[in-house]
Amino acid sequence: MSRRDDAILARAALRPRTMYLLNQANQAVRMQIEQDLRPLGLTGIQYTVLSIVGTRDGISSAELSRRFFVTPQTMNEIVSALEKRGLLAREQSARSKRILTATLTDAGREILVEADLVADRIEANAFRHLSDRDFDELRRVLGGLLVALRKDGLAKA
Repeated sequence: MSRRDDAILARAALRPRTMYLLNQANQAVRMQIEQDLRPLGLTGIQYTVLSIVGTRDGISSAELSRRFFVTPQTMNEIVSALEKRGLLAREQSARSKRILTATLTDAGREILVEADLVADRIEANAFRHLSDRDFDELRRVLGGLLVALRKDGLAKA
């Protein structure tokens, strides 16, 4: 067994598991965002969908479902609810009439500005204990991990 294999096994034996720590941090932030978005009538996943559609105008529900690790049916329910509220609009893709793409409406852009302020405050609070250097390193490491997981097929774009 190589030194690298030994290091990988040693990491796997750590308790609590790194996956647990990452998940617990995520859950703490998710609970806060769910609570703080409630007055806007949004859930965390609805906010994130609006945010992604805002930066990737014309994204399909299928692409969103892969990104969120949910079934296309589940994502269709989320997108349909946002569409009924007038926050998103869907239209047939120029590439295929079977594909519906989403864009933000004016109301969607307005609520996204408000929700972004909520998320900004939560993120600033969540990471306030990290130095700028540690925060930058955390973002670098997590970004690299996500790229590697996507390459390995463990996480979708």
